[in-house]
Amino acid sequence: MNRNRRGLALGLACATLMLSGCSSTLGVTTHTCIDWIAFETPADAAEEADAVVVGRISGQAGTTTYMGMTATTWNVEADTWLEGKGEHELVVTSLPRSCDDPGDTMSRLQGTEPLVLFLRDASSGWEIVTPWQGVVPATPDGGIPPEWPADVYE
Repeated sequence: MNRNRRGLALGLACATLMLSGCSSTLGVTTHTCIDWIAFETPADAAEEADAVVVGRISGQAGTTTYMGMTATTWNVEADTWLEGKGEHELVVTSLPRSCDDPGDTMSRLQGTEPLVLFLRDASSGWEIVTPWQGVVPATPDGGIPPEWPADVYE
């Protein structure tokens, strides 16, 4: 089921990318729009993820591109691997939201501790599963919260 959902999300993203060209009277302008999958609960995001980490964002690592859009990479210090395994220090790509939306969920949550990161192991390294639901504040005991907080993804 995990691979099917991931394939569907990637397929929708690619189809949206192909259909995203817009024209104007001065020439052709393109915008990349991605229709991200939405998870009902953080547990659903954890099921979809290749790895789930509890840790903190320690600072910006740099930038990269994702489907033609700029994406920020972040240094993350992993305290606990709830699913999967990896290093104590890792670089995670905060995926772009869509349609030229410059928001970055990881930048908004930097300094919030601890965080739960739902990660996908991409060919370029770790990335959050979606820009909207890839990272969430942990529960007081360092676990996955039962619901998405209302104010995190504005």
